[in-house]
Amino acid sequence: MHGFLIRGIELFLRTRHGEEIWCAACADAGLDRRGTQMMGSYRTEAAQRLLQAASAALQIRRDELLEDIGGWIPRLDSIRHVMRFSGSCYEDFVLSLDDLHDRGRVVLPGLDLPKIATQVTGPNAYHLRITSAEADWYPVLAGFLRGMADDYGVLALVEGDGTSLDVRIADTAFARGSRFSLTEFAGRP
Repeated sequence: MHGFLIRGIELFLRTRHGEEIWCAACADAGLDRRGTQMMGSYRTEAAQRLLQAASAALQIRRDELLEDIGGWIPRLDSIRHVMRFSGSCYEDFVLSLDDLHDRGRVVLPGLDLPKIATQVTGPNAYHLRITSAEADWYPVLAGFLRGMADDYGVLALVEGDGTSLDVRIADTAFARGSRFSLTEFAGRP
């Protein structure tokens, strides 16, 4: 497993829940509490142990933890900016998720994000399936979709059953979205 993913879990735990939770999760998972290597390589079992230990320390279900992590990801400006390049509206963003796996590998060689198949099922309605066997990605993706909807200022209903997700855009102007400008991102005035 790419260290970028483990490092993301670490940053989430440290930022949202503090050093005490991070240290407790590391102790239970057998990881070094000083931190993980973003460009390192970890066994999949390390991430599984870390998630299990963190959910126990936080006293929440594993899928709740994964969804919280997914919802937190858009708060990272670097990830948010990369994802906002997907389109000027939330609908474009959802439709671009089919390319996420390949774009992730361009940005970080060796990063194995899930392959997502997106199907338009009606006006402002989409059905998403992850084509990899890893079910842990569904709650992460659900949280991520909700977080990005907030960023765009959209009211989106995201529902899943562990084998797929359905997204329905209920209101495209629900709230003021986060400000995003390609020229500001590029450092231009």
